[in-house]
Amino acid sequence: MKYVEHILDRFTMYQVLTAVLLTYMAWALLLSIFGILSYDLTALLLSGVVIVTAVVLTHYLMTRLTAAPSNIWSSILTGLIIFLIFTPTADVGGLAILATVAVVSIVSKYIVKYRNVHLINPVALAAVLSGVFGLAYASWWVGTAWFAPLLIFGGLLVVLKIRRLPMVLAGVLASFLMVSIYAVIRDSTSITVLSSFFLTSPLWFFMTIMVTEPLSTPAGERAQILYGIFIGLLSQIPFSIGPLFNSPELALMIANLLVWPLSLRGRLKLVCLKVTEVAHNTLEYVFRPSFPVSFQAGQYLEWALPHQSPDGRGTRRYFTIASSPTRQNLRLVVRTEDKGSSYKERLKAFGRGDTIQAAQLAGDFVLPKDVAGKKFVFVAGGIGITPFLSQLEYLKDTKQKTDIVLFYCNRTAEDIAYAKKLNDYESIRLRTVHVLAEPTADWRGETGYLSPHMLKHYTPDLTDRLVYLSGPPGMVGSYKKLFSDCGVPRGHIKTDYFPGLA
Repeated sequence: MKYVEHILDRFTMYQVLTAVLLTYMAWALLLSIFGILSYDLTALLLSGVVIVTAVVLTHYLMTRLTAAPSNIWSSILTGLIIFLIFTPTADVGGLAILATVAVVSIVSKYIVKYRNVHLINPVALAAVLSGVFGLAYASWWVGTAWFAPLLIFGGLLVVLKIRRLPMVLAGVLASFLMVSIYAVIRDSTSITVLSSFFLTSPLWFFMTIMVTEPLSTPAGERAQILYGIFIGLLSQIPFSIGPLFNSPELALMIANLLVWPLSLRGRLKLVCLKVTEVAHNTLEYVFRPSFPVSFQAGQYLEWALPHQSPDGRGTRRYFTIASSPTRQNLRLVVRTEDKGSSYKERLKAFGRGDTIQAAQLAGDFVLPKDVAGKKFVFVAGGIGITPFLSQLEYLKDTKQKTDIVLFYCNRTAEDIAYAKKLNDYESIRLRTVHVLAEPTADWRGETGYLSPHMLKHYTPDLTDRLVYLSGPPGMVGSYKKLFSDCGVPRGHIKTDYFPGLA
């Protein structure tokens, strides 16, 4: 599974999702050609063309009218999802309804929003409104036995890319539980229930493609699991209020509204105040946010930087907030390269007054609520120091004392960032051990890589400590095994996650 995640991290979320949805569409066309699908090829092609055309035209119109930040690929993906849940048709009237649903979906992104972030999944909102006004109901026609294996495989790729597997599994299990309860009440056979639930329902598409929309999900794995359970249960409860009938899209819409207070509640506009080189090819940015941000030390944001001629790696990245939640401004620390991506090149050219946008607060690489009496080992590999900067600053600002040994691993001495700053945390009982892979002859610190001997020397009470690992995936995986082999319980080892391209 980790190997698959590593491969997926080379692609942006839009690239993965686009590839998956286009594969679903291609499979539908193939099934239609062989007469397996009940919709003919003409209906599929006309519906697809009309929906995508409608979302693209509406996207450009709303962009001009509102001058709001926009992403054409987001609108196209919205159109592809609409195509896969509304019944295809070749009828002129039916095509007009599909175009209307597509238009409403895109318009809602620009109207039903707060601080440049939509409050409700646009496809879910358009589907609910379409049903209420009697235009059309989402048929979820991809929920068939012929689609099920592909929906599971494609959905798994999407879920692994955005690390939402626990949330989706919780939602699926909750949904199955509710279906099973109703089956017992209705005295249905278990085989019928299992086959209809797993093979002929919209479950897989709904949970992996729509529920996982990053802007609509809460931050933190525990909150996301509860979110998935709530949607899974609610989506299977039959009820109606006037013309409003419960459906997967209505359950998602209700969940979006309920979790909104728990999210970032808007898209940040950040103004650059200062840029400082803190190590070789490592820059620190200090930003003033457009509104106060509530987060936990160690969490990350998705940082969007539109620029001219972006390369295939896109205009968005996930970066950890390197400042404490107690500070008004946000600090970002980025490792640059002599010739990096177009994103990094634009960021290297940043100066005072330049702006960047951020959204999708997430991450579980956070300290326990009460650190009193607890002891820690922090292991940072290169730029993996950033979450620890936030946490150390937070502990110092809130005057909390603990016992921390930080192993800061770098290739050379020039790569060490904040060497002097790390000496300022004696008040919270921090001891920093620098480890270099390629030291010079006059280096007096540790060399090579972490080893059982080194750990025993600096932390003889290692098994009593909580271990936090942050850095490149290969390093994190290797050191996780090292600490486990040294007797640290797996439940005491916490790893940071680098999602790769956004």
